[in-house]
Amino acid sequence: MTVRTDARASYSLLRRLTLAFALAAGLVFALTGAYLYRSLSAELQRRDDIEISGKLSQFLQLVRLSGSTSVVRANPAGFHEVLLSHPGVYLGIYDGQNEPLVEHTDKPGRTLKGLVTETHPIGKPYACSPEGIGLSRCIVADERLPSGELVHVSLVRTAADRQSLLESYRVDIWFAVAVGAILVGALGYAVARRGLCPVKSIGRQTSTIEAHNLNERLDIRGGPVELRELAVSVNRMLDRLERAFVRLSQFSSDLAHDMRTPLANIISSSQITLSRARTADEYEALIDSNIEECERLQRMIENMLFLARTDNAQLHLKAVELDAGNELRRLASYFQGLAEDAGVHIDVKGNAPVFADATLFRRAVSNLTSNALDHARPGSTIELAVSATQKYSVVSVTNQGPAIPVEQLDKIFERFYRADASRHGAAKNAGLGLAIVKSIMELHHGKVDVVSDGVRTTFTLYFPSDGAGQNAR
Repeated sequence: MTVRTDARASYSLLRRLTLAFALAAGLVFALTGAYLYRSLSAELQRRDDIEISGKLSQFLQLVRLSGSTSVVRANPAGFHEVLLSHPGVYLGIYDGQNEPLVEHTDKPGRTLKGLVTETHPIGKPYACSPEGIGLSRCIVADERLPSGELVHVSLVRTAADRQSLLESYRVDIWFAVAVGAILVGALGYAVARRGLCPVKSIGRQTSTIEAHNLNERLDIRGGPVELRELAVSVNRMLDRLERAFVRLSQFSSDLAHDMRTPLANIISSSQITLSRARTADEYEALIDSNIEECERLQRMIENMLFLARTDNAQLHLKAVELDAGNELRRLASYFQGLAEDAGVHIDVKGNAPVFADATLFRRAVSNLTSNALDHARPGSTIELAVSATQKYSVVSVTNQGPAIPVEQLDKIFERFYRADASRHGAAKNAGLGLAIVKSIMELHHGKVDVVSDGVRTTFTLYFPSDGAGQNAR
């Protein structure tokens, strides 16, 4: 037995499931981490905005209480004290000419004057990047002092600490994603390996089935329902294989028996004739007998080759529309001499078209007619009839003779089967005629049926009326 393998197409289901578990887990963890990261970033930004908004309100109040820009410039300490407990928050207060009144930064000379000249929403935090500070959250507002002077207040909350926290958090998330994917992949491997055990069990059971134990079947009791259909399909396949193997074994046995008989006749008669001197007439009789046996073997081999070709779909039909009435009358004329010798009459009835291969149609009807001649009672009539229905063209061959037992009706189309277990008449036929008829009907996508009631036996051929699918073979 040759097992076809393709390295490009083969793969490990266990490895694929493990990888799928790992990728799915990695994706879920990554999406969860991204959601948590964005949530944390938004929460930290909201807190920064709350912080600078609160401080802005506080500084605006202090500016109003100062009354004038000169007082603000003269007393910057009060503003610096407020920010001592808020590292990373910078303040800039400027007069109407954008001159600094108070500047609270971490480096001397650093100014927030540029924020005043920019156009931004008043009193609402926004993202900014002041020179020397970097990415931050800023807020600006204007305030009219009791002295009538206008001042500009700018607050900046650096995002450096927030970005550092988020960077550390991002690293932790990627680490958690990687570790989680690995752990879930390992767990998936264990689960998949455990889950695939029934598949391996089916494989082991299947590998033990050989030609000598085709009666064994896969046992899926207690197994997963997902594999039950597979096991049922395999068991059905084994049923078909067992039936085919039994038929093949019987076929081989019958073939050996039927071929052995004519060969034994040839050998034994030749040995007896050659055991002593014979006359020319006796040698001629021996040769005639041997030729008859060889012709029988030749017919048997030809029939076997025909059946083999039909089994392997090597016959190509040339279905045409035939005048079945004329075909039956032609066959009746051909068998008329044999019928007269058997003391029976052949009658043809009906007239209808048949879509069939002409050669195979004649062979099927000829086999049935020959079979009817073998079993018809002397003085009876063999009836060949054709009719048409909506779906089929129906051809029947009826003879009057012994009934076929009911238990044998399903077996008579088997190869080498004979109703007479003692094989009387084996020299005349090999038990392949009806098997050939069945194969011909299967090639035509039709069917054959038999009815025997003790008085009449009728074989009926059903050809599809439109010849559907016949030319495709």
